[in-house]
Amino acid sequence: MKKYCIAIACIYVISGFAQNEKENTMPDPVSWKIELLFTQDIFNTSYGKNYGFVFKGKKVWLDKNHFTLLYGAAFQNSYISESDNLFTDFVDGYTRDIGAYGVFDISYYPFRKKRFYLSLEPFIGATHLKSKGQLYIPEYSVSEKYKNTYTYFNYGFTQSLGYTINRFSIIGFSWISLKGILDEGRSRPADFDSRLFLGLGVGYTF
Repeated sequence: MKKYCIAIACIYVISGFAQNEKENTMPDPVSWKIELLFTQDIFNTSYGKNYGFVFKGKKVWLDKNHFTLLYGAAFQNSYISESDNLFTDFVDGYTRDIGAYGVFDISYYPFRKKRFYLSLEPFIGATHLKSKGQLYIPEYSVSEKYKNTYTYFNYGFTQSLGYTINRFSIIGFSWISLKGILDEGRSRPADFDSRLFLGLGVGYTF
């Protein structure tokens, strides 16, 4: 009986060491969040139909009871068809801006269950703007093609409201560029280098 008890004790100790060794060799979990957001530029609707999207990939840096901090990158693509411009009948073309940014996300969960959250996300990066089309005034026999490009430093922040169901999130947001507002440049939100987007999107955490 004594030998039987000693054998059981040895098996228990060995299994405990094996379990600890297994836990020590397992890699730390890595949490990521991706978001696809569809945008509408509410101030530039007079220039024509517009639409776009923002895609983000973010890594969880700190995850507490009520706060989550993430960092990552964002890609933004927006398009305005100026063929339906309400200010003139003489333009047939488009304006597109494409941006790449670094982002830092501060998310606050006010309730015990981490479902509903508010997020403030500063961004900084570069935007490439391109306008292309044709100007034509038949009564003056004017027909001129144009193409302009402009790359500029851009910065601002995103404000979001989200609700999480399992690993999926439904997101409503505003994307505000401060370019031209804080650097003594253009100050109207309707200008193309100080954009304001509103939209909806989805997120997924893994």
